Amino acid sequence: MPPPPLFPAVALNSLLVPGVAERWAAVQEHLHPILVGVAEEVRQRAAVQFPQSWPLYELSFKAQRYLNRGHGVRDPIEDYWVAFDRAPRGAGVLIAVSGAERAILVGLQLWRVRKDALASLWGGARPVWLPLIAQIEQHGTTRFSTRHPDEHAPSGPFWIDRYLATRNANYLWAGFVYPWDDLPTDLATRLVADVLALLPLNEALMEQAEHDDRSGPARLREVRPNYQTETPPIEVIAERIRERGFHLADLLLRSYHLALQTKPLVILPGISGTGKTRLTRLYADAVHSIAAGRENPFYLLVAVQPDWHSARDLLGYYNALTGTYHASAFTRFLLQAAADPHQTYYVCLDEMNLARPEYFLAPILSAMETLESQIDIGTPSAETLLVGGGTISNPLRLPINLRLIGTVNVDESTFALSDKLLDRANLIELTEVDLAAFRAQYRGTIDPTVWATLTELQPLSAAGGHPFGYRTISEMLRFVEHAAGTLSPTAALDLQIKQKVLPRLRGEDSPRLRRALTGLLSLTLGLEVRQKASSLTTAQLAAAPYPESAAKLQRMLERLDQDGFTDFY
Repeated sequence: MPPPPLFPAVALNSLLVPGVAERWAAVQEHLHPILVGVAEEVRQRAAVQFPQSWPLYELSFKAQRYLNRGHGVRDPIEDYWVAFDRAPRGAGVLIAVSGAERAILVGLQLWRVRKDALASLWGGARPVWLPLIAQIEQHGTTRFSTRHPDEHAPSGPFWIDRYLATRNANYLWAGFVYPWDDLPTDLATRLVADVLALLPLNEALMEQAEHDDRSGPARLREVRPNYQTETPPIEVIAERIRERGFHLADLLLRSYHLALQTKPLVILPGISGTGKTRLTRLYADAVHSIAAGRENPFYLLVAVQPDWHSARDLLGYYNALTGTYHASAFTRFLLQAAADPHQTYYVCLDEMNLARPEYFLAPILSAMETLESQIDIGTPSAETLLVGGGTISNPLRLPINLRLIGTVNVDESTFALSDKLLDRANLIELTEVDLAAFRAQYRGTIDPTVWATLTELQPLSAAGGHPFGYRTISEMLRFVEHAAGTLSPTAALDLQIKQKVLPRLRGEDSPRLRRALTGLLSLTLGLEVRQKASSLTTAQLAAAPYPESAAKLQRMLERLDQDGFTDFY
C-alpha cells in the first residue's frame, strides 16, 4: 500500500479557497503544518551537514495575508512559502506552494544587490558550482527577465551565464518545480535534498557579500551608548499618572523610569489586569504632557500575534515583484523616531510572548548590541520605495531615542522568555494588587458588603495561584452597579464570583489549591468548612450568602477528591 501523500488534496486546495480571510485560514490549518514539518527536517539535516554556517540562518513563513491590488482592492494570496536565509541577505532558499501555478517549487531567489557576488563566484570557482548549475539546467527551472542582453558580455550554455549577460535581469529564481498533478511519492525527501543542495550556494553568496562590504563585519559594542534623553523629573511624571486615576507603587514606577533611561528594552510581566499596558501609555503621556483622550504621536501600541514567525511580521517585507517595501506601522513609527531625535518615542509590544519574541525581535536585539545599531530589512538595494510614498534605507538604523516595552502574561497560552531576551532587557514584575489605592480612585458607587467580600476574595484566589487584577475588580463592580433594580448586590456579586473568579481555578490536587478552594467555599457559604464538601447539605447551600458560587465550589472540591484534578467545567 503506497504511503499517504505529503501534501493531501485538502492542503493544496487551501490555496484555491475563495475569500481573503477564508483562504488564509485554510492555508494556516492545512498547509502551514506540513511546511513546518518539512522545515524541521531541513533544520535537523542542515545542522548536521553544515554545523558552522547553519546557526546563522533564520526560518520564516509568509506573513502577507492578501495581495494588495491598490485602491483598497485585496485578493487572496496565490502562494505560501517557508524561507531559509541569513544576514546580510539579498538571497535565500524557499520552499513554495503555488496555487496559481499548481506546483511546489524549491529554489534560490536572488536580488540585484547580489548579482555581482554571483558573478564573482561563477567566474572564480566555476568547477565548484558546475554540478549544481548543470543539475538546475537539466532538471530544474530558472526565471529572470531576458530583455536587453549585453552584446559584449560572454554567454554560455547555462542559465547562470544567460542571467549574468542580461543587463536588466535583476531578480532571479533558480530551482526545481513539482507539478501538483505529478508529485513523486518521495517528495519530502526530494524537497529536503533540494534545499540542502542550494544552501551552500546561498552561503557562498553571503560570504562574498560580507567580503565585498567595505564597512566590514558588525562589531560588538565595547562601550554601550547612553540612551538617556531629556524627560521630566520622576515626581512630575508620577503626579501626572496619579491625576489619571492610576496608582502604582512608588518603587515600581521609579524602577520603570530608570530602566527606560538605562536600556531601550523593558519587559513587564504579571497577572492579567494589573495595568501593564495602561502603564506604558500613561507614562508616555506623562513624559509628553498629553491630556487624557488626546492622541499621543510619540506612542505606538503593537498587538503581537500568535502566528508571528520572523522579523518580517514586525518590520514589514520587500515585494520583489513590485520592487517596493511594505512597511509595518512599527517600521513607519521607527522612521518617525529617527527623523525626530530630540523626542523620546515609546512602543508597547502588547502580550509579546504570544509568539516567540526572539524570532520576530531578532534583528532588533542584535542592533541593540552592535556599534552600528543596524537592522537588515531584506531589501536588495540601499534605497527602496515605500508603498504609499517615500523611501526606506537598508540597513535601517535603530533610533537611539526609541524605547521598547513588552507586556507579558504568564500562562499556558504563551511562550517562556529566552535568556537571549532577558539578557538585553530590564524585567519589572507587576503582581501586587493594591485594593485600598484602587478604592480610593474608583469613581463609581461601591456597596460596603460587596467590597468587604472582594477584599477577602482577591487574596484567597491569589493564594490558589490564580490571582485577578484591577480589570476584573472593575468589571465585577460595574456588573453589581448595573444590577440595581434587577438583582440585589449580593446576588449580583454571587454571579460575578462564579463567572469571573472560579473559572480561573484549576489544577491537580495540591495543598495550595485545596486551601484556596476550601477558603472560597467558606467565604461563599458563610461558615467555616471543616468537613468534606460532599457532606454539605442542601439546606446549608440554600442558606449561603452566595449560593451559586458555593454550589459550584462544592462540585469542584468533590471532583478534586474523586479525580485528583479539578476545574470549573
